[in-house]
Amino acid sequence: MSPNTPEKSTRLAEVAFANDAEPFVPKPLINDLLRTRYCIPGSIFLVEDVESLPVPRSKRWRAIRLMLGDGELCIQALLRGEMHRFLDTGAVRVGCYVRLGEFSIRLQDLAGYDDRSGGTRQMVHLVVHDLVTVGWHRTLTEPDVTSPEHEVEDEVVSDSDVESATAEADDEDEDGFEVMHVSETKATQRRVQAKNKGGPVALPRDWTDPNTPLKLTSLRSIPNLPYKQNWSVNVLAVVASLSEIEPSHMPPHHTQRTARLVDPSTSKQVILTVFLDAEAFTPKIGSVILLVGVKNHRFDGGCLKKYASDKPKPGSRWWFEEPRQFDWCDVDGLKQWWEQSGLQGVAFDGS
Repeated sequence: MSPNTPEKSTRLAEVAFANDAEPFVPKPLINDLLRTRYCIPGSIFLVEDVESLPVPRSKRWRAIRLMLGDGELCIQALLRGEMHRFLDTGAVRVGCYVRLGEFSIRLQDLAGYDDRSGGTRQMVHLVVHDLVTVGWHRTLTEPDVTSPEHEVEDEVVSDSDVESATAEADDEDEDGFEVMHVSETKATQRRVQAKNKGGPVALPRDWTDPNTPLKLTSLRSIPNLPYKQNWSVNVLAVVASLSEIEPSHMPPHHTQRTARLVDPSTSKQVILTVFLDAEAFTPKIGSVILLVGVKNHRFDGGCLKKYASDKPKPGSRWWFEEPRQFDWCDVDGLKQWWEQSGLQGVAFDGS
């Protein structure tokens, strides 16, 4: 059992539920999971530890390993690369309750590991394909607070729409696994850090420290935001196409430029229409771009717009190309996904 594991009898008062999440009662699941080896979609676990590990023999630059608990036992879990950036934003962290959608159980032989007889032992872990934050344990972290203003919801979006990676990629990621030890000291430090650390910033006007991550919204979430129009979001995506300067038919704007954006969360391309200084919006095709304070719109089932009225204050920027200066932007991860996706040169129809 991890030192972070709360008492078995977790009281509902200790659990803060996420917006739109059905109330739940944490209950032991891992024992039955190990016995039946059947992964029940919708299973809820507590995130008790998060580690980012280098994978030297892999083309991938890191593996993210979670320790998931059920109040009695805990189990390691590998998070697929497409969702790493959502952990970078703090949407999933120690103390979160997560509901797993698609996940599988894996067994790995450990020949002679800690076994005087020289026999073979097995290490078990989960491979998680999609999950969503449904609550927080108040002892371990502060719940996210949603402002009544245009603030982005905390989210980790399912990537089940994305094609599964190859078995080779799975093997590479699993090189990052080992027997995971979480000391009492480390657990205490995690709790203190979780309490003292401020959450990601949602609104551009509040983003004064570049080291503080912005709350990022995936493209898949654009059609499902709390408001269908004018909800301010921040997006990290790949530019799949970019139009020439065009005349705008929306006063008071005179010109506009249209880009199509893609990310691993969905196979649909999302349209971004830029009215603010359209001539200066010149990201390269295939580049990763960070968009700050763009707004959603109903058109095309959900699109994004940057209006002239949303011009940032002097000295600030609203878009960043290849934003490697921000540690919380997984530029390399998105670039690798883009290069492996085979989408380069594909004609986009917005479907």
